[in-house]
Amino acid sequence: MGKQGVVLIDKPKDITSRKAVDRVMAILKSKRAGHFGSLDPFATGLLCMGVGQGTKLLPFMHEHQKEYVATIGFEMFTDTDDLTGAPIEHFADVSIDIEMAKTWFRENRGWIDQVPPRYCAQKLNGKPLYKLARANKEVEPRSKQIYIEKADILDWGPDWMVARMVCSRGTYIRSIARDLGKYLGCGGYLRELRRFRSEGFHVDDALSIEGLMDKVARGEDVVIPLSQALHIPKVRVTRTGEAGILDGNPIQVSWMLDEVEAKDGNHVALVNADMQLLCVAKAQPCGGIWGYIERGFRPY
Repeated sequence: MGKQGVVLIDKPKDITSRKAVDRVMAILKSKRAGHFGSLDPFATGLLCMGVGQGTKLLPFMHEHQKEYVATIGFEMFTDTDDLTGAPIEHFADVSIDIEMAKTWFRENRGWIDQVPPRYCAQKLNGKPLYKLARANKEVEPRSKQIYIEKADILDWGPDWMVARMVCSRGTYIRSIARDLGKYLGCGGYLRELRRFRSEGFHVDDALSIEGLMDKVARGEDVVIPLSQALHIPKVRVTRTGEAGILDGNPIQVSWMLDEVEAKDGNHVALVNADMQLLCVAKAQPCGGIWGYIERGFRPY
């Protein structure tokens, strides 16, 4: 059946997330893989990939926050809001007010509306905005709600700043750089970006592409099994329950070998005696039924 689960890669600069996935697929000889949230080519850090059935885990990993460390430049704006874009406005002799910057971060905590960059994956009439922008079409990204849990300024100079941010999935750090610069009365764009946390994992546990290749060559295991990759409650089921789940039937209370506290609507991973993932189910107790399968997996 091949490798099934999650691979953690520390993506280098100057490679697209899709290219990184292609290289991992080649190394693992996998026919199916995908990332759980792209990084721009200039960005580095944690790239979580689903391999085989691991690609089906993403919907159950959205609740985990992401952590970035960003270097922001303030001497200009660019059309992409990062260093890869064309400059559209320059600012001479910039000297940022760090107290104003701290105020902006304090005022932009929690749920906020954010306008994505013009070059983004948001779609208009089925076409990504970045493709329309590259074709010199006028695009106006729609604002979206994001959540900023924490933001700390780590270092700064006259026209730059390094900040750590913990935020929700879908947050554009490029937009934060742009909007902060506007607030300070100067430019704002990303010079560097590194992702430290995503989908409940940390970059310290990731491998470089070369490191992955070396481990695979030595016959070492590099794929996190499906059940271990999910950071949700796990419950073992009986052999009868295993057969019922593989047939797609509703989850019976009598199948459960472990007690689990799950509110109505919460997700739980159901595994067999060997801790192989059978399904992710939604708790909807009614009579003898515990819940229903949201996504099924084939353990063998």
